[in-house]
Order: sequence, then structure tokens, then C-alpha cells
Amino acid sequence: VPEIALKVKEIPVVSCFALMLAFERPLQSIPVKGFSFKNSENLSWAFCDSSKPGRSITSERWVLHSTAQYAENIIARTGLQRPTNAILANVAEELVQEFKGTGLDVSQLFFKKAHRWGSAFPAKSIAAEERCLWNGNRRLAVCGDFCVSPNVEGAILSGIAAAAKFTEL
Repeated sequence: VPEIALKVKEIPVVSCFALMLAFERPLQSIPVKGFSFKNSENLSWAFCDSSKPGRSITSERWVLHSTAQYAENIIARTGLQRPTNAILANVAEELVQEFKGTGLDVSQLFFKKAHRWGSAFPAKSIAAEERCLWNGNRRLAVCGDFCVSPNVEGAILSGIAAAAKFTEL
């Protein structure tokens, strides 16, 4: 379906850096399993990955995402080629320092690894009102966070809208 393929192909994206941290013991000073950074130029949010069902409990792992601006600044300096290990190590250290700046005790950190996520999030919604892309003649629905909002809630709302199109048939 060319018109849908073109819309999906042209979705503008926002980059970010993701950082995986592992700690020997749970971070007792954090009473929640995820939070956003409101006044950080480098960090956007953090989530306790090991709190997900079925994950190993031998350590506590956190995933941190950089802000889009931080990622843009790094990419502007280093280019679009695959980041070197040295660049990723520097990014990891900068983001860890920002995380430490919250006052959290991260002394039990034993693993850190950064990754550039080039197409992390859609920069805009392409079907905000319809919530999915629909071609009734072909009975084709395309759904995802890029249709509504760049998060799991957006993906769920888009999936529900796509399912509703089929139930209307």
C-alpha cells in the first residue's frame, strides 16, 4: 500500500543514547522503579529494567535515556558513523555522573554500557486523530507509537484503534 508505506518511511525520528547500569544490590534510596528528569540537559528518564516480570534478580539493572538535545550534540561532534568504544565510554561516564548528581548512592555500580539509538522515537505523530493508518479496501491497519505519541501508551492506543477498525467490518 504505497500511500501508507510513504507515510511510515518519512516519519522523522529523534536519536538518544541509552545507558545500561547494573548494581550489585538494589538501590534502596529509590522508592520508585522509574522516573523522569525535569531539569537535566543530559538525562530524560530512568527505569529499573530488573523490575520487569521474568527478569533476573541477581543484580539490579537500570536503563537511562539521554535527552534528544544531548544526543544531537554528541552526533554533531562525532558524526553519524557508528560511535567508537571511546565515544560510548565517554557518553556512559557523562550520563553516570549526571545520575550521581541526583544524590543517589550508586557506589555498587559494576557494569555500564552506552548505546546510540539512532531512531529512538518518532519526532511527530502521523495519525494523532485517527490513531492508526487504515486502508479499508485492503483491510490493512498499521499501528504504533509513531501514530499517536512516542511511548508505550501511544502504541497501545494505536493498537486499540486498529482493532476497532477491524471490528467495524
